[in-house]
Amino acid sequence: MTSRKPRRQNNHNPVNLTDYESDAPYYSDMQQQPAPPPRSNEELNLSVIRRHKPSVTSILSLAPYAVVYIFSPTTKQWEKNGVEGTLFVCQETQGDLGEERYTAFVLNRRGLNNFDLPLTDSENVEITEEYVILKAEESAEGEAGQNGIADPLHPQNVPNNQSGTNNVRIYGLWIYSEPPPNSTAESRTINAQMILECATHAGESMKLARERLEAMRQTSLHLAAVAASTKAAPMEEIQASVPMGRQISLKDLFGQQRAQDDAWSVRAHHLAPEQQHPQPYPQQPNYQHMMPHQMPSPTPPPQPQSDVLGDLFRRAGLAQQGNGQGH
Repeated sequence: MTSRKPRRQNNHNPVNLTDYESDAPYYSDMQQQPAPPPRSNEELNLSVIRRHKPSVTSILSLAPYAVVYIFSPTTKQWEKNGVEGTLFVCQETQGDLGEERYTAFVLNRRGLNNFDLPLTDSENVEITEEYVILKAEESAEGEAGQNGIADPLHPQNVPNNQSGTNNVRIYGLWIYSEPPPNSTAESRTINAQMILECATHAGESMKLARERLEAMRQTSLHLAAVAASTKAAPMEEIQASVPMGRQISLKDLFGQQRAQDDAWSVRAHHLAPEQQHPQPYPQQPNYQHMMPHQMPSPTPPPQPQSDVLGDLFRRAGLAQQGNGQGH
């Protein structure tokens, strides 16, 4: 008796048919996308710097390699502060007063803390044979001083108890350069000169900005003073023109109109009666400057007119009565 062979299970999954167009590959997906336009080294460097400092607008010069030193007042020697890398001399956006701003920025290769020091004045820059010396004033609490604060997260900014409220930090930039014909032969000279020029221009720009602000403030104060002096009430002006201790009379207030009325009265007196026009109101005498004994006596009210005929009849009647009694 032959044994029966087991049936083989069909493991093929059924194919699901679909009519959706999204399942079919698009022709545009199969096409090769165009490569982005190539960027220059300057554009690449600027994009990298803006990640750390968005206010940078342009790179004026750079050195491939530089080391940042700090002068120790204790040992009186230069010590590394742990920052070394590419040096960028950059221009930033204008400040709040419209002044130009520049900075010396070292992108650190050995850590996350970069060196960033604003260039504010030529007096804070000194060029020697070995270093480009930069001076920065930093507060003891870690807040920015006059020149800002460099590398705020680095231990170099520990307050110095001997320096009072502000710490004066002295930095030295050692810029790598080799003799010609190497490409870095002029790197130190070019960057040192650029740092000095930027610091000089920044100091002059800040000075002009402050002078412009002071001139605007003085102009505003002058205009406010002129506006305040021309704003006076009419009654106050009248009172100011009257001497002290004298009362203001109606003649003082309406003297001009009163003089015109007096002149009209004089002209009317010399006119003929038929040329005179009746005045709507009789002119009152001026009693203001008269003494009490010069004042005219009050005019008595007019007496009512008597009845003449009635008086005659009454008198005749009285006469007849007298004659009758006599007889």
